Amino acid sequence: MKYSLKAIVAVALLFSATLSANAQFENNRETARFHFGIRGGLSVNSWNGDLMDGTDPLAFPTGGFAFDIQLAPVPVFIGFGLNYLNEGWQYKYRNETETVDASAIHIPLVFGYHFNVAPNLFVSPYMGSFASYCVEDLDNKYMDDDYRFNYGLRFGCGLNFTRLTFDLAYDLGLKSFGEGDYDAHTGTFFVTIGYNIAGAR
Repeated sequence: MKYSLKAIVAVALLFSATLSANAQFENNRETARFHFGIRGGLSVNSWNGDLMDGTDPLAFPTGGFAFDIQLAPVPVFIGFGLNYLNEGWQYKYRNETETVDASAIHIPLVFGYHFNVAPNLFVSPYMGSFASYCVEDLDNKYMDDDYRFNYGLRFGCGLNFTRLTFDLAYDLGLKSFGEGDYDAHTGTFFVTIGYNIAGAR
């Protein structure tokens, strides 16, 4: 219990110090209130839940556009995106392995805070939600129309320097896929790099 209390106090002090440093930097410079850019990278999708032991995570390329807008005098931002993301999987059955593509249009909506930790350098934790629609497998070999929609929560953190960006994030799918006695949902980790066309730091 003592260690937990010390950890909470340490996190609170670190957060306060970061806010103080952020305020000092922000008082000395004016940051862009709007950012728009391109993103590209790698995603690793997995299916989790009952009777999903036969599926393995798969890595796929990902890419798209992202933009955010400052909501208040403090650097609180709302962010949107339009991305390609593959929610596919690798399935093993009777000593056979098959890879299933599930290319999807992915739309995140997140809220974040941009900590100015050094001149032109920002750390930006964020969280929010996402929705996606699968545009692959149109012949319904593996999924019917009810399975094409997915939604869930997004957690991530970005690093921004001038116009360059670097992001790590995780999407936790909340929609239940499955029938009868089993349940499954998606989990996607991804890393991207990007360039802001508008809104230099």
